[in-house]
Amino acid sequence: MTANMASTASGAVRLRGRLRMGTAGGQRVRRPRRPGQTRRAVAIRLAQVAVLAALIGLWALSVSEGWVYHLYAASPGSTFRTMFHLFGTASFWADFRVTMYETTLGWLIGAAAGLLVGLALGRWRTMMSVFDPYLTFANAMPKIALAPFFILWFGVGTNSKIVLAITIVFFIVEVPTQAAARQIDPDLVLVVETMATTPLQQFRKVVVPSLVPTIFGALRLGAVYALLSVVLGEFMAAKLGLGQALLTSTNNFDMATAFALLIVLALLAVIISGLLGLVEHRLLRWQDVGQGRGRSTAMWPTSQAA
Repeated sequence: MTANMASTASGAVRLRGRLRMGTAGGQRVRRPRRPGQTRRAVAIRLAQVAVLAALIGLWALSVSEGWVYHLYAASPGSTFRTMFHLFGTASFWADFRVTMYETTLGWLIGAAAGLLVGLALGRWRTMMSVFDPYLTFANAMPKIALAPFFILWFGVGTNSKIVLAITIVFFIVEVPTQAAARQIDPDLVLVVETMATTPLQQFRKVVVPSLVPTIFGALRLGAVYALLSVVLGEFMAAKLGLGQALLTSTNNFDMATAFALLIVLALLAVIISGLLGLVEHRLLRWQDVGQGRGRSTAMWPTSQAA
């Protein structure tokens, strides 16, 4: 028991060092990048460019050779020309603002609610025992099937898309937050309590650092799915939005515009996830110093779980 407490106390000391963000004597510790790491990073970037070039080449070949009927496809050249033309139109930016407003608001509200509920249920087991069956039932319900009801209840404007995004993001954030809150080392909490810390200090020094990696993974995934849910809602019924513009162009067989909008939406998802990854990288910089090695979390995720 004594050895276990000593080991946990040592972990608490390491935790405290991590929370100082890797500083020593007021200066931030920076580990030099080894030549092997630089060569590997360059090789990865070159491979990514090669894959992108191959995909664009295959796309162009499939259109020029007639593998896909020309009425249902557009060449890369016409797609990119149309995309740059869209950037100069007022209607595109009006649709863009509506979609980003719905996505941002739905993500913020859904993520905040998911964090609060997940943290509460993870830290207070009695509350979890009461509400967990109902949340499990609600999470098992197909969220996309609720979209027509939201449109009937909240109208074809922005509110129905925001509610749909909130519903989807809430469970994406709540479930992993609750699981991570339940897995906090109780011995570490006990050691911190013996240091005469207040509940707020325990929350800041133990709970938050333990949850941040899991939370940011959920936030990034939630942001992408907030955009996807908003676009889906705009497909069903909307006055403005990139999803509505995509549906209109597809119905009119304007494939160049449809492909251009698809690329814009994909780039938006990558940019949103990348920005959150940069914030995560800064907030979790203490892991680089505390673990003595590079972090495994990529700023630009290679895949998204469904």
